[in-house]
Amino acid sequence: MDGKWVRNAWYVAGWSHDLVPGRIEARTIIEQPLALYRRGDGSVVVLEDRCCHRFAPLSMGRLEQDDLRCMYHGLKFAPDGRCIEIPGQKLIPQSACVRRYPAEERGGWIWVWMGEAAAADPASIPDSVRLDDPAYCMRSGQMDYAAHYLLIDDNLLDLSHLTFAHEKTLGLDMPQWADERPRIQPLERGLRVQRWLRNQPSRGFMRRWGEVLDLWNSYDFLFPGIFLLRTAFYPVGTADRWKRKEPDEAPLFLRYDDQAVTPVGDRAARYFYAAGARSADIDADRVGRLFAIVEAAFGEDKAIIEAQQKLIDLDPSRRMLPTSLDAGPTQFRKLVQVLLDRDGQPGPMADRQVRAS
Repeated sequence: MDGKWVRNAWYVAGWSHDLVPGRIEARTIIEQPLALYRRGDGSVVVLEDRCCHRFAPLSMGRLEQDDLRCMYHGLKFAPDGRCIEIPGQKLIPQSACVRRYPAEERGGWIWVWMGEAAAADPASIPDSVRLDDPAYCMRSGQMDYAAHYLLIDDNLLDLSHLTFAHEKTLGLDMPQWADERPRIQPLERGLRVQRWLRNQPSRGFMRRWGEVLDLWNSYDFLFPGIFLLRTAFYPVGTADRWKRKEPDEAPLFLRYDDQAVTPVGDRAARYFYAAGARSADIDADRVGRLFAIVEAAFGEDKAIIEAQQKLIDLDPSRRMLPTSLDAGPTQFRKLVQVLLDRDGQPGPMADRQVRAS
């Protein structure tokens, strides 16, 4: 799938707090250069980062109220991408414009629609926790990968790797991640993955509820790599009482993890992540400790996946050996191929809520 992109899709370009008023940010999504900035009313503008005159990056320009001026030869562009001024020239040809991409701000992320503007439906953007919502205590971060984005997606769709890749962090004393096969349900543009882990050792402040707990793990994974995870902790015996099905009762503790994988190029991706819980259930110090473990684990993933990419590139024709662990990654890659075949045309909306009450 190298060099092939689904264009009609929402991609995460960055965190809301990355885009500071009065400053232009350069981003690249599916090999397309973008220039992002805020208008005076706070709304987000995303333009092609390529002046139509001599192809200088507009991200190297300057803002003049809500307009962006290229600082190579001075052409000025309105937020809709139209050139409205050419120094030394009164006539502005109709072709003097740059592409504007639909953009939305939702859940602490800035989303950009990379395809046909008429097909952009903001209602199809999945819900995630807003970082500035006082009801939640969350920490956020990001890291860049020298790897194809689908390798990161594979990693998130098969959490059995926690037992081994994260044996000293997220998977400490948790062999069931590798042994317990999840239930996988199809969504319109992704998958829902759910499983119970019984009799799991509790750590830190979780010990107030017992030395071991049952854990309900449920996440929606949506194209291109939106990972909305809810992990609910229950007293031992809850998994058996619900007969391994989805619980319909309040947990002792509910953890939130929202992540997004954005393809930059064939061998480059940016990974956004946030972790935490409801403010009533956790304080800033405990979230900080939880987040430190999360970041350490993501560093472990990055090291393995980038090394994996190097070995793949040594012999691209060599096929991987599939196992029963690969159900999620295999189903998702088939979905990506479907989206590519129909050029990313959006289908009907699906139920995107991650249910872990």
